[in-house]
Amino acid sequence: IHRYKAVFNGVSLVAMSDKVDALAGLSGVTGIYLDELQQPDTDTSTDFIDADDIWDTLGGQEEAGEGVIVGILDSGIWPEHPSVSDPDPEGDPYTSTVVLGSNGFSGGTPRSTCDFGNTTFNANDVPFACNNKLIGAYSFIDTYKALTGLLPTEFDSARDDNGHGTHTATTAAGNGEVEATLLGVPRGEVSGVAPRAHIIAYRVCGDLGCYNSDSVAAVEQAILDGVD
Repeated sequence: IHRYKAVFNGVSLVAMSDKVDALAGLSGVTGIYLDELQQPDTDTSTDFIDADDIWDTLGGQEEAGEGVIVGILDSGIWPEHPSVSDPDPEGDPYTSTVVLGSNGFSGGTPRSTCDFGNTTFNANDVPFACNNKLIGAYSFIDTYKALTGLLPTEFDSARDDNGHGTHTATTAAGNGEVEATLLGVPRGEVSGVAPRAHIIAYRVCGDLGCYNSDSVAAVEQAILDGVD
């Protein structure tokens, strides 16, 4: 399903259980690792980790994370979210010279570096062009689609249908000074830990979990993309 060259030398594949010993005995094979379906979880805040103290050493919140590329492996991203807007809520634009995929694509298979707009699978997956804040969004759910399959409510792209990937991405590097609301109730301003950093979202999770082989393929691409 995947070929790996940067993170380690190997492949992921689906095989019958009675063939594993034969594979392990092939010349050059140093290990076989069972793929597993993982589950995502997280919850934290910038106040809890005293991020504002660190911002002060970096020139303030408005400069913290400038020029850093944060790669997020999760359930994708909701690209219209104000935490990944360009310019940011204060009106400050982003600049980026990154050319995604310029160093090749994971597994040698070309795939979109800004993968939104697959309305054939889900009519709500509207097209979106990445910007200099959200500089990339890949879909690496090949194993998940082959073995588990997408639900009709999911997206066959990098778009996030359950919000978890958007939550983790914006917690790490979402814009500062974003007015947050929950079910129409104002919740004040929120900020990512590195509010001026760029984001590349790698979707490796579906609603029922995340396969290790898809995650490793995304790590491979993140290395090729030069994320920090």
